[in-house]
Amino acid sequence: MPMQFCIIRINMSFNYTWYTNKNTVDTPDAIHQILAYGRLEDIRDLEKNLGLEKIRNIFIMRPKKVYTQSGLNFISEFILHISSPLNKNEYLKTTPRYTR
Repeated sequence: MPMQFCIIRINMSFNYTWYTNKNTVDTPDAIHQILAYGRLEDIRDLEKNLGLEKIRNIFIMRPKKVYTQSGLNFISEFILHISSPLNKNEYLKTTPRYTR
């Protein structure tokens, strides 16, 4: 099991996400994957490529349920500096999905 974790981390540093081999980082899915699972260096690269304002807007406007409570707090408060309250049910992977 630890070997798979190492493979994922190496792939992320080169490809940003493990579900594609493209180096595109401007999709909401890729941005959330980097914010939730990337290293600080990956997040810094993302900010250099897209800008903090664009990342912040995508984070708020296109939420994804990929975050833990502590990860969401860290990203929203210390990385993106979001002061307005977020609907955590739209971000936390431990909350049930909304179904009609």
